[in-house]
Amino acid sequence: MSEPVFAAADSPLRLLPKVELHCHVEGAARAATVAELAAKHGVPLGVDDPDDLYTYESLADFLNAFATVCSVFVEPEDFHRLAYEAAEDAATAGTQYREMFFSPGFHLDRSVRFDTMWSGIVAGIADGEADHGVRTRLIMDIDKPKGIGPAMALLEAARVADRDILIGVGGDSTERGVDHHIFEPLIREAKNMGLKTCFHCGEDGPAENIAIMVEAGLDRIDHGTWLLDLPDLVKRVVDEQIPLTSCPSSNVEIGIVESLDSHPFPQQFEAGALVTLNSDDPTFFRFDLADEYERIAATFGYDHEAMIKFRNNAIDAAWLDESDKAALRTEFANG
Repeated sequence: MSEPVFAAADSPLRLLPKVELHCHVEGAARAATVAELAAKHGVPLGVDDPDDLYTYESLADFLNAFATVCSVFVEPEDFHRLAYEAAEDAATAGTQYREMFFSPGFHLDRSVRFDTMWSGIVAGIADGEADHGVRTRLIMDIDKPKGIGPAMALLEAARVADRDILIGVGGDSTERGVDHHIFEPLIREAKNMGLKTCFHCGEDGPAENIAIMVEAGLDRIDHGTWLLDLPDLVKRVVDEQIPLTSCPSSNVEIGIVESLDSHPFPQQFEAGALVTLNSDDPTFFRFDLADEYERIAATFGYDHEAMIKFRNNAIDAAWLDESDKAALRTEFANG
């Protein structure tokens, strides 16, 4: 496997204004922040060096590390710092608009109240926008292995959230052993609440999971790595332009695909899918969105204009109204 590519500070792809649609706020937690908050709250990390948390070979390893990192966020100011630093780091990648996941289930399990995390994250993204120019909207993730009951309870808790900030509901964690049909009521009720919907599917599970969620009315597919395994599904996804939030380097890091050059991203694009590029969990994987753009360009031989096309796909796939999308296109074209 070749050494990973990183985008220099003055790289055209780092300076390119970007939109990101698949990034987890907890997955953007800095190791130094995790260490400080662990000490503050007396939370054992199980490692001497917090950087050691960010090493894994599988999705299961990653989810264990993710849960450990989540355990240090306790008070509203902790969540504020998490969201603010995520915006600060995003700005260095050229990200100007981001739809970002947060995962209440990992915090509610520790008796952290929903309004504690919500108020802190919302304040953090507001300050991050004011100071760093990164506009962020939130997608609430449910933990799929816990089943439909906790998922619906979480959706009920989210009714109090500001709809200008909370724009969607997603489904995260492993697919293995999870019957995705059970989440059809969640998709329906989220839509009744005026929320958009997306699910991690076709990542560590088969393309059939994508088909189930598309049939349920999903607005966007997260990962969708194995989409091409079902030609009829490809046709539907292409015909309806259901977006894919692809995270190729993330898929390599946790062993979903063996190497970046074996990732099906270019074949999905050539088939006509509305594919976008994303960092997924930037501090966990030690690369940001600019690095991801640089890697995809280097690996598959895309020129700068092609990378702008992927960036524009993200604008098209964003959960913004058409006037906001037009404003972004104009701003980026003039920038």
